[in-house]
Amino acid sequence: MRSVWAESKIEKGANARSGCAATCCGRDVQEGAKRIEKGVNNAKAAISAKLEDGKIAAERLLKRGCYAVEDGIEQTAHNIKRHPFSSVAIGLAAGAVLGFLVPRIAKK
Repeated sequence: MRSVWAESKIEKGANARSGCAATCCGRDVQEGAKRIEKGVNNAKAAISAKLEDGKIAAERLLKRGCYAVEDGIEQTAHNIKRHPFSSVAIGLAAGAVLGFLVPRIAKK
């Protein structure tokens, strides 16, 4: 591809030079627009891929969290059945501590 200056030397006359410059600038603008569009499309694809990866990771984390909560509930139920008096004593102690601390915190 020849430069604008080289083409203007080949063609003679002021009209030929101005027409060539307009044509070359028009092509440069079109090529630039195509490059920008390609860059935008590439960025859009990359962002979409990252968002999809994030969505999948969040779904997996949610599933693991649900399983952990279910396991904790089952374990707690098992411990209460196995040690009922200890469970009642722990519940009573926790209630007494909360009952003692809540009015003090509310006054401040």
